[in-house]
Amino acid sequence: MPKANEVANELRKLADSLDVNPDADMVRPSISWYHWSESHKDKFLAVARLLPRPLNKKVGTGEHADLTIEYRSDALLAYASIPRSLTCELVEPAKAAVYKCEPILSQLEESELEGTNV
Repeated sequence: MPKANEVANELRKLADSLDVNPDADMVRPSISWYHWSESHKDKFLAVARLLPRPLNKKVGTGEHADLTIEYRSDALLAYASIPRSLTCELVEPAKAAVYKCEPILSQLEESELEGTNV
């Protein structure tokens, strides 16, 4: 696994190559770090602490949601993500919705609907 200074050196090489033609129009690039295992939790925290400020925090929802820390400027997007399951304790699993409804149609009207795709 590379050290921060090794990544920085490679980014400097990239910056030097971009500086050859500094007026070239570009699409804003993204740099991402995805941390997928429990052993990556400390690495996620290290990246989050090293990213320039200000940062945005995004928390996804659902069973496979991520926690994302993002640095965004007009010229660059850099972000680190980790599954919420590695940073949070699941307190209550998602449940299917359960409805209790009062009848809105008469029994006769209901009987007329049976077997139809309403």
